[in-house]
Amino acid sequence: MNATPIPRPDDYTQQAATAVLAAARSEHDFPGWLATVLAQVASELGSSDAITAGRPGSWEADLVQQPNKGTVGYDDELLSDYGGPLR
Repeated sequence: MNATPIPRPDDYTQQAATAVLAAARSEHDFPGWLATVLAQVASELGSSDAITAGRPGSWEADLVQQPNKGTVGYDDELLSDYGGPLR
């Protein structure tokens, strides 16, 4: 059995920071790109609320939900448009 180890928070935080930095430097529409990434993750999780389920009601969750809900709709009516395998 070839189990993939679960990354430590430091592992994926650094990888995410590196990816976001590269995108910020190269994406013409960085905010649109970031909103699309959040929509893809929300689609993979099954709802836009799932991406902030660990901190519902926090100011951070609210700020994350603003571009997300603006992209997929406040009732997730466009969520399926952002589906697809994330790996």
